Amino acid sequence: MVFKFSTFDPTEDPPDFDLHSPPASRSSTICLPLNPAGCSFIKALTPCQVAAGASLCLANSGSTFGCWRPSESVHCPVEGRLKRFTFDELKVATNNFSETKKVGEGVYGCVYEGLLRDGSRVAIERLSRRTSQACKFHAKVKLQNTICHRNLVRAQGFCLSSEHGEYMLVYNFMMNRSLESLLRGQLPLDWHTRKKIAIGAARGLSLLHDLGILHRDIKPDNILLDEDFEAHVVDSGQALFMDEYKGKAVSEGEPSGEDAYFNDWPMWTLHYMDPERFTGRNSVKSDVYGFGVTLLELLSGRRAWETTCLDGNKLVLLQWAHALSEKEQLERLVDTNMPCGYDKSEVEKAVRLALLCTQLDPEKRPYMAEAVLSLEGIISLEKRWEEYRTETVMRFENPNLDSSSSDFTPC
Repeated sequence: MVFKFSTFDPTEDPPDFDLHSPPASRSSTICLPLNPAGCSFIKALTPCQVAAGASLCLANSGSTFGCWRPSESVHCPVEGRLKRFTFDELKVATNNFSETKKVGEGVYGCVYEGLLRDGSRVAIERLSRRTSQACKFHAKVKLQNTICHRNLVRAQGFCLSSEHGEYMLVYNFMMNRSLESLLRGQLPLDWHTRKKIAIGAARGLSLLHDLGILHRDIKPDNILLDEDFEAHVVDSGQALFMDEYKGKAVSEGEPSGEDAYFNDWPMWTLHYMDPERFTGRNSVKSDVYGFGVTLLELLSGRRAWETTCLDGNKLVLLQWAHALSEKEQLERLVDTNMPCGYDKSEVEKAVRLALLCTQLDPEKRPYMAEAVLSLEGIISLEKRWEEYRTETVMRFENPNLDSSSSDFTPC
């Protein structure tokens, strides 16, 4: 395989710039396969979009992200940059998986804080003992062995023990846990930190889309924060690799393109699911919707399921945000506990972006690359906002056009 090494100045294209093998930012070096059979980028990237997804590194070629099936022998890739830990190593690191070391728990298993023999702190994800977890485990290891990016959670290694029936992944420890824990703990965050988290999460998600990967479960729980509050998107094991689903793609154009959607079982978390997900349709715009809801939570300090009474109706956060937009009262959405004040123009643009991301029509939502550039102030989505406002006014003047009004619950 032939490789090309290059560096990139975000302000201009290098003479040999190749849209199918874009270089990284000035601060890093990239190694990308030029073999068409290897990794391919789904869409042509502009210089600014490349800058938005800076620090990309491909450790191996993209090859196949196959799903491990129970009928196959217990096997996991050992080549690549991931270290294979033994069960005993992780048992010692977590004090025999002590409850005092547990830092998180979910549907798919528990996360423990661990201390390795070299003194480094790690987070150890111990998947629950179900046959279906083997598929998630295999996909996670494949993904971690393939790409790394400053806004994606990076794994140090894995443990697969057929003797103990264990599937575990070892990640860098995130000092500030998750965005979920911050929102739940009501820790006041200033605007600069919130903006940094939003941009980081958008960058990580944009990179996944550029590589043809749907996250399918973007929410505060899956956005981890390091000691500097840099956001790291973590794979929940629900990722869908578009190259693997070309046969199921439904689109008029290229089946692996960003406008394709895929029919599959509905998987996600209720308040972060866009309407088409209930019918089993998956697309990059589904991730955009989840990001929009998460952004609203970050800006408001409220949870997606919290209700507020407005005009006699009990509205969850997303409904409340769109209703405030109709009344041109978006300033009521902003968290009043935000210390040190904030730039009203920047916050307003972020709120508008969140509303554009959560439109019912997926075709009208921006792509994640556009969301990154909007948050960074590189591009304006003013034209799209005016189109959104026009439709909002029409719905306000003719309530019969608003099919969602019947979903409101009286206070």
